Amino acid sequence: MLKRIRSALAFLVAAGLAVVAFNGISFQQRVNNRPLPSFYKKGVFHLHSTFSDGKGTVAEICRAAAAQNLDFVILTDHGRPNREASAATAWKDGTLLIGASEFSLHAGHLAAAGYRLQDYEFPPEAQEAIREVENDGGVTFISHPLDGRIPWTDWDARGFTGIEIISLYQMAKKNLLYGLTLFPLQYLLSPDYALTAIITYPKQELAIWDRFNRQGRYFGIYALDSHAKLALGKKIHFRFPSYGATFKIMRVYAKVDRDLDRDAAAAAATVIAALRCGNFFSAIESLAAANGFEFHYLEDDGRRVEMGGDAERPGGSLVLRLPFPFATDVRITKDGRPFRLIEGNTRQEISVHVSTPGVYRCEVFIHSGRLSHLPWILANPIFLARPAPSVPPAPVPSPRTVLNPAGSYFQVEKNGRSLGEASAATGDDGRPFTRLRFELRKESPALVDYWVSLARRQELDFSPYRGFVFAARGSRAMRFWLQFRTGAGREESAFQHSFRVDGEWRTVAIPFARFHRLYGAGSASDRDRVNSFFILIDNGNSFDGARGELELRPIGLY
Repeated sequence: MLKRIRSALAFLVAAGLAVVAFNGISFQQRVNNRPLPSFYKKGVFHLHSTFSDGKGTVAEICRAAAAQNLDFVILTDHGRPNREASAATAWKDGTLLIGASEFSLHAGHLAAAGYRLQDYEFPPEAQEAIREVENDGGVTFISHPLDGRIPWTDWDARGFTGIEIISLYQMAKKNLLYGLTLFPLQYLLSPDYALTAIITYPKQELAIWDRFNRQGRYFGIYALDSHAKLALGKKIHFRFPSYGATFKIMRVYAKVDRDLDRDAAAAAATVIAALRCGNFFSAIESLAAANGFEFHYLEDDGRRVEMGGDAERPGGSLVLRLPFPFATDVRITKDGRPFRLIEGNTRQEISVHVSTPGVYRCEVFIHSGRLSHLPWILANPIFLARPAPSVPPAPVPSPRTVLNPAGSYFQVEKNGRSLGEASAATGDDGRPFTRLRFELRKESPALVDYWVSLARRQELDFSPYRGFVFAARGSRAMRFWLQFRTGAGREESAFQHSFRVDGEWRTVAIPFARFHRLYGAGSASDRDRVNSFFILIDNGNSFDGARGELELRPIGLY
């Protein structure tokens, strides 16, 4: 009996392995020999190099990209920002390397590109980081929003460019059992099939995206999150899949308004401009090249509106160009709900009349095959006759009490080698302010923490108030922390939020609800036992050798 069971199990394993082998060996990319139109540039998004936790150099990445005739690759090494990656923009082996970063924030990870390098770190608060990149004309995409280990948590944030709808690396981690068992064998037989088979239909990510687009304007993108390794834990990883292998799986098609300049910075700005306005689509390239695909809206007066654009009125048509030698299924949604499904389409062009306002987007599937359930092409929405969202400026709260009305209120606290001096002064308008002069100096190569702060150590009760409000300016653009601590001894907890200053007086209002807990088990709502608060600059938001001045008008509570 036991022998029969063993034989049956062996047969089942052999049969399973035979199916795995057949699936891998028989997998073929559908043929699409159409040339890529000159106004489209094809590339890949979200890569890590040896500048952070990737296994390859930028030279290796660009060689792999050039071997597949990619126009651009967007590097997103970890950092806030990663300065080496940010400065890496260049033409290498005929491919445009766009230097960018993946910010590690309190809310999760945010891929950002097109920002200016400042003399300080970007803030760890999601909304502030998004706003800074937006003000620079850059783009921000929420990374792997539903990742099991690092999900996105600040769903109140607004103004980001878009969201990763499919993250290949996240899919690999999500299908860990497959990765530990069948994936290595399938990867050996067919890397393209093994990497494509880990992708599942992103139902939840699409629902989140559609929900945001009911009130705002956000774009979806396919991301590789390539590291040239497969991590199975903190200390266990394999040196595959290679960059080249992942580059074959998913790509971004950016529609540009000019050819890419030989100046790398100008060329990068052209690609980022296309991403910023949503004029791009993503494709699972291992299923088939998407060369020739188009999605736009044709107004009834003949005006053409591209992906990500605004159409003035209904009554026109959504136009899809599908010049492929195989059948496709087309799914069009309106405001996230099914609008039109066209199955088994073989027409080169589809025109769909639209009579009502809404947000229209489309997904294209290959009609048949084992992976026909995957969204082969994901196009960005067209916003039809929808009024621009009106966001009135938040009112500036008035202080209900002032903590430091005059005189010497703060004392300077710092590490030993840093310099700091506080003084009271009066402006030309007769209003008092506190001036802090500082220079940050690291104690030694081994002691990485350094700081200068304005400190007030006093028992205070902040419970009747909602937050801090004050005005500040700096000798240059800088970021500081506002921190308060509650409790005492082992029960002490610290809470912190950043704020930015520049050469102009600006009002800063930070509600207590937005503070992030640094340590301790307490909550920011436990404000009846505040023991101290600080205005500080340190190695978390600035750099060794940084110097400058901060001017601070009386701090109020509202």
